[in-house]
Amino acid sequence: MQRATFPKLLFFAGLVLVLVLTMLGSTSPVQAAANDNNVEWNGVGHNTRDTSYRSLYGAVPTGQAITLKLRSYRYDITGAAVRIWNSTLGQEQLYSMSWASNDATYDYWQVTIPAQSTPTVLWYHFRVVDGNDTDYYSDDGSRDGGWGQMFDLENQVSDYNITVYDPNFSTPQWLKDAVIYQIFPDRFYNGSTANDPLSTDKVYGDNVLMHTNWNDLPENPPKGRDFFGGDLAGVTAKLDVLQDLGVTVIYFNPVFSAPSNHLYDTGDYKTIDPYFGDLAAFQTLITEANARGIKVILDGVFNHTSVAHPYFQDVVTNCSASAYWTWYAVSQCPIRWYDDLNRNHTWDSGEPQINWDTPVQGILGSPDYSSWWGFATIPTLSETADVKNYIYNNTDSVQKYWLNQGAAGWRFDVADEVSHTFWQGSRTAIKAANSNAPLIGEVWGDGSEYLVGNEMDSLMNYRFKFALTDFIAKGTSNATTFNNLLAAIQEDYPAPAWYAMMNLIDSHDTARFLNDAGGDKSKLKLAALFQMTYAGAPTIYYGDEVGVTGGNDPDSRRTYPWGSEDLTLRNAYKQLISLRKSYSALRTGNVQHGLLVDDANGGYAFGRDDASNKIVVALNNNAAARTLTINVSGYVANGTMLTDVLNGSATYTVSNGSVSVPVSARWGAVLVAGGSSPTATPTPIPATATPTPIPPTATPTSASVQVTFTEVGYVTYYGQNIFIVGNVPELGNWNTAQAVPLAWVNSNTWSGPVTFTASKGQTIQYKYIVKNPNGSIVWEGGSNHTYTVPTSGSGSRTDNWQP
Repeated sequence: MQRATFPKLLFFAGLVLVLVLTMLGSTSPVQAAANDNNVEWNGVGHNTRDTSYRSLYGAVPTGQAITLKLRSYRYDITGAAVRIWNSTLGQEQLYSMSWASNDATYDYWQVTIPAQSTPTVLWYHFRVVDGNDTDYYSDDGSRDGGWGQMFDLENQVSDYNITVYDPNFSTPQWLKDAVIYQIFPDRFYNGSTANDPLSTDKVYGDNVLMHTNWNDLPENPPKGRDFFGGDLAGVTAKLDVLQDLGVTVIYFNPVFSAPSNHLYDTGDYKTIDPYFGDLAAFQTLITEANARGIKVILDGVFNHTSVAHPYFQDVVTNCSASAYWTWYAVSQCPIRWYDDLNRNHTWDSGEPQINWDTPVQGILGSPDYSSWWGFATIPTLSETADVKNYIYNNTDSVQKYWLNQGAAGWRFDVADEVSHTFWQGSRTAIKAANSNAPLIGEVWGDGSEYLVGNEMDSLMNYRFKFALTDFIAKGTSNATTFNNLLAAIQEDYPAPAWYAMMNLIDSHDTARFLNDAGGDKSKLKLAALFQMTYAGAPTIYYGDEVGVTGGNDPDSRRTYPWGSEDLTLRNAYKQLISLRKSYSALRTGNVQHGLLVDDANGGYAFGRDDASNKIVVALNNNAAARTLTINVSGYVANGTMLTDVLNGSATYTVSNGSVSVPVSARWGAVLVAGGSSPTATPTPIPATATPTPIPPTATPTSASVQVTFTEVGYVTYYGQNIFIVGNVPELGNWNTAQAVPLAWVNSNTWSGPVTFTASKGQTIQYKYIVKNPNGSIVWEGGSNHTYTVPTSGSGSRTDNWQP
């Protein structure tokens, strides 16, 4: 408990002892001479960013012992201990602290935590004791490291953490240098109307809502059934636009076959969604993107599938006799569906059972199997050996298959809802196949436990996003809080991961930054300036750069406004990306936080430096122009000339340890020391320049031909799907795993497009096959069909099933 706000007075005996020792000329430090069963809270302290309190700053490699120190008022407490939770061992460890020294005001207690041999995260707080009074010291509620606070009860604490990582941990260099562009495929650009959804198609029993107006707003509340027609061909057509902007990586939301418009309910992990195209369209996209220096990262949803997934439907049909029975956590079979009207996850009187393909929006669960957050349409996958083999271990596993098809890496959905052992196995398998493929996890909070070197390379940096949104967009935090939150992220994460973090400011799961900024585009530009000059891979959510706004999902998933873009805003983004590419220090240089932290006026500055350049980045988060005076003492020498490479190359000189720079409202300056040359030449775009037009829609350098194949005569039942497979790459080279799916037309007709690039003009051979829910395959009989692919334009072909 705390009973006073000043050091307690010594008891008489202790005072006499001190006086006697003083008169004897003793130089030995004196520990507490007595106690009054009361810890003086104001005297207790520990600072994770001060090496006199924590001997090693930030994340540490295995094999390094760490000394922790705690401060208390002199003669105040009788003991202290550090309570640690070791995340790898899954157990508590308690270390008693020894009194070490004192000064005129404080006693100092310390303990050395033994070196860890295995990567882990050590979560810790202090137990502080004075006689029969025990209180607790830990990080404060902001979870931003540094100084903490006292608590009466141990269950109130917010633990500090020390990330202990594998010293061999490395991450792909190209990700650290990347500028990432996130695309929600259905909303980006419609490149082929041939694969547009039909209004008679179904999404869990609901008819598809196909927007005829590209500029419509998404259906709200969302039902997952409304589509705009965006596809992979549309992205391919706009690659020149992305290259012109400066994008080097595309991160796609899911592109695999699924019932809904968001595709986080996977129906087939190895098939491109028919509304987005096919394998050939994906391969064309990869070829064209790579030719422009753009890599592609895919979204993997390995926590759950759709109820429409053939494996789950096999369980529905066969119960425990299914080969996939252990893939899902089923408590009762036959499986019942029910309408949870009260949303209490119990089957109340009056709530009807429904068939799986009846409209099921709003259903929050089934009592018969485990599902993601209770949504009955997406049952959770179990982590059995068979599931792991299918997802990442087998030679033709899902993760390896798409890397072999040209994907450069993976982003993993709800990574913190999947076990560490699963991700550890995934990393081992994928890095053996392609050591340069990054693995990026979706974790919204502190993701330290995923970044110890044996799981993820990087995370979607939502901590970065929230700090930037609160400081700039909403104005609900100040420069001090912003600085502390940034420092905390760096402190928590090993450098290989921290430099590769996916630094987003919004996403498909959040409101747009511009929405949170109240539509103020100057705030968005300021946020982009920070993104492009800070450590980590800046990530642009499609359309942010041209002024797309929107509230929370689904409003944040609006279409890209082709023909009505804000080109002035886009040019600002283009300039900032060019600046980032021009200076290696802005990508992988050291970061010096808090050169200016001005809460009163919204000023903030930080440093970036490497062997090539030393740079000071200044931000004016204020609605009025201001002159920012930045303390660069010890960072940039007096007399050094700083050149503002962002705003017309004005120069400023460091004097008396500081530099003063006039900065426009909601804008900044990028000051390069000594006029050093950039590692590349930035694109100069004066503030008054006429915006550069967006490049026209590109024609792929390798023109393709699209042929629609229609098969008639095989009567399918639910769960069966018809594919076409043949002797050319676009048809899988007779590999049924790479066969092209056709779309259901009616009970005995299936049809779908195939895009030919390498094989245009050739006479090809092919057959139709049926894939059953249990994975077995039915081949049609007879001889191979033959067809000569046109050399240009398009074609069509109708065949009767051969029994």
